[in-house]
Amino acid sequence: MAAGNGFVPMGPPSMIPVKRAAPGGGGGGGVAASDAKKPRVSIPEDLPDEISQQDIQQMLDAADDVHVETLNEAGLKRLVLQLDRKIKTNQSLRIKHSDDPDKFLKSEVDLDEEVKKFTQLGAHPELYGELVKLEGIPRLVGLLNHVNTDIAVDVFEVLSELTDPDVISEVPEADEFVKALFEADLCQMTVDTLSRIDESVSEEDAKAVTNCLTMIENLADINPTETCKQIVAVGKLLPWLIKRVRSQGNVDYNKVYAAEILGIVLQQSSQARETMIELEGVDKLLRGIAAYRKKDPNDSEESEYVQNMFDCLCTLMLLPPHQIAFGKAQGLELMIRMMRQRNFSSPLALRLADHATRHCQVNCQIFVEKLGLPVLFPFFMKKGPKTKSKAEAREQEEHVTSIIQSLCRFCTGTAVARVLNKFMENNFEKLERLMEMHEEFTRSVKRADELRSAGQVQSIDRDLEVDDEEQLYLDRCDAGLFTLQQVDIIIVRLASMGNRQATEEIGKLLNIKGVPVVEICQILSEYCSHLDDSAAEERKQLQKLGISMAKRCASDDEEAKELEMVVLGTSNGIKGGPLPQAGEDDATKAQADDAPDWGQGSDGEEAADEEAKPPIEG
Repeated sequence: MAAGNGFVPMGPPSMIPVKRAAPGGGGGGGVAASDAKKPRVSIPEDLPDEISQQDIQQMLDAADDVHVETLNEAGLKRLVLQLDRKIKTNQSLRIKHSDDPDKFLKSEVDLDEEVKKFTQLGAHPELYGELVKLEGIPRLVGLLNHVNTDIAVDVFEVLSELTDPDVISEVPEADEFVKALFEADLCQMTVDTLSRIDESVSEEDAKAVTNCLTMIENLADINPTETCKQIVAVGKLLPWLIKRVRSQGNVDYNKVYAAEILGIVLQQSSQARETMIELEGVDKLLRGIAAYRKKDPNDSEESEYVQNMFDCLCTLMLLPPHQIAFGKAQGLELMIRMMRQRNFSSPLALRLADHATRHCQVNCQIFVEKLGLPVLFPFFMKKGPKTKSKAEAREQEEHVTSIIQSLCRFCTGTAVARVLNKFMENNFEKLERLMEMHEEFTRSVKRADELRSAGQVQSIDRDLEVDDEEQLYLDRCDAGLFTLQQVDIIIVRLASMGNRQATEEIGKLLNIKGVPVVEICQILSEYCSHLDDSAAEERKQLQKLGISMAKRCASDDEEAKELEMVVLGTSNGIKGGPLPQAGEDDATKAQADDAPDWGQGSDGEEAADEEAKPPIEG
């Protein structure tokens, strides 16, 4: 919504990971190792076909009497010492019998079994601190570089279970455990191991990559800032993720997972987004989604992959260099084609086009030049296939109005004339739609405010450090305030473009709908009040346009002054009437007579190619 660090209700989509079930079930290594330590009840092989209730009860009682050794500090210390001993034995035999693998094979099997035993620690979060003190973490992480990738595979499985957020939440001083993992050079070891694993060889290798990605996701959930910082610091991990999401062949589980992890890293780390400039991330990710301009995903897994890829691109659009790269890579042309198809990717393309054009004049010009308007305005007019839910319809309207507002603000010359002509064609039906949206979203916001005052609406839980006032503003934006702001800003900009026909029609429609000008001024003022210092130019421009509109529509100097105070946020508002028709005020009439008149366009935009002077804002 705003440039810089102001509140942006339409920020990149939140990509907080949802725990998924890995293919083939959970890691079986930990269970097998744990069960191996438990004595089992001996069951005779010659069991009868039927067992009496009394015999069943006796078996259950016997099972209850079995002693199961629980892991404690002494047991953990033995585990670490045994692991250290197995590592040294294996290293010694490998050096001594480097040409005869059979002689060190048993030592590697023993080492592998010893590694699996550490999955027991996941049931004892109170012992994590002791593992750090015993320096067991460097030993485990160091095994990722073992020549035998089977051992590295089991280390990934152990670490994925030990870093489970549900377990970590019960660990005292969990930060120390995570810190120890990073100090053991986990990220560098991880990318080195990933480069050695070929997922196509076996299911075990594919499962190893899954466990690795699970571990990264867990760490990002525990400490997102430090985890993403460490990932970016290792130069090869981001390129590996990009390569994995663009891999040829069917969309498998790990491809989906890699796209999700990439999205998490890009969202949490500004440094990662900057690094993607050097990696030409926009161009590479665009190639990954280009195939979906005509076809739909085959299943839910592939659908999630497409959504993750669009999320990554939306996040990259926070940086102007990525927006420019998006335009140069013909990203807007691809989005327009996807929007025209009205398939699975259409709403995703609409959202990405919104992020790509926001605060980017070059992309706004490209969007119009590449015939984006005939595709965009059917969404605005709600023509074509209906959305599946009210929430989807609201989101669609939000992105459409945001794009139109960007076009009105940044387009110049012929491009802005074509935008204006769209609102003038077909007896100004699109201006009427603007007024309908103003009324609709005004009611929605007021209704939400009433319910909130009555205590019937709870604030949305956010992962943001905001005060109560900011929280209220964000909640109101979710209730439709942001879209209402975009609609009213569009009205103000269209009324200030210097076109007499547009100005007159806006005045007529405001009169017919009974929309007080002060209502629009208040919405404009609230929007400006939440822009930060980096958006000072936008605030100044909108206030100038709002004051200009207020002066033209006020019945006298006193009302004009009151409306100006509302726009500037120095007054709570007055009882204002609807905007009078253009021409009722002499100054307005004189300005309208001098303004250029581009005439009415058509659905096919025949008037778009005609020479037109740029409108005069303000």
